[in-house]
Amino acid sequence: MNKVTLREKIYILLLIVFINSNFSVYASSGDMFYYFDNVLSKLSTSIKDASADILPLNFKTLSGNWNLMYGNDYGYSFRFFKNYRAIVIVYLNTNSVIFKGVYNIENSNAIRINISEMKRVESVKELDLKGGFVKAKSSYFIFNARAISREREKNLELRPRESSIDGKDSEGYFEPYIKLEYSGK
Repeated sequence: MNKVTLREKIYILLLIVFINSNFSVYASSGDMFYYFDNVLSKLSTSIKDASADILPLNFKTLSGNWNLMYGNDYGYSFRFFKNYRAIVIVYLNTNSVIFKGVYNIENSNAIRINISEMKRVESVKELDLKGGFVKAKSSYFIFNARAISREREKNLELRPRESSIDGKDSEGYFEPYIKLEYSGK
């Protein structure tokens, strides 16, 4: 008798979930080919995620540049340095908001960035990361985080937990889920 591995059980469960969750949306459209193509695409992505290796969240794993860029110059850049410094850039089409500070890892699954300086720039290209910053008080970001690796690709998944700028709740800077790609040191 053949045993079903945990990985096979996960694949089967994912297939069932995706078929059930997508069938009602696409069945009424009459385009079953589109439906099955969409299901297979999502299943393929989920299988890749299931086969990814979860990396330990530590200073060595985080060190480097992590980016997510959308069209029209929207996106994020997180730079973590070995000396615990961090730079976070939020790209907003024609403007950028740059945050500088120090980071720490909390509970092996969260990153806290204490913001010391920030500035808004009327550009998204050729940003000056040295001058023109304003001191920030009681400012920080806390993200639930997970570093993953598959084949030759590394990603950092962030889910914002708390954002505070100058002591005020500032949840509008980040999406609920951010998947950054590692772009080197």
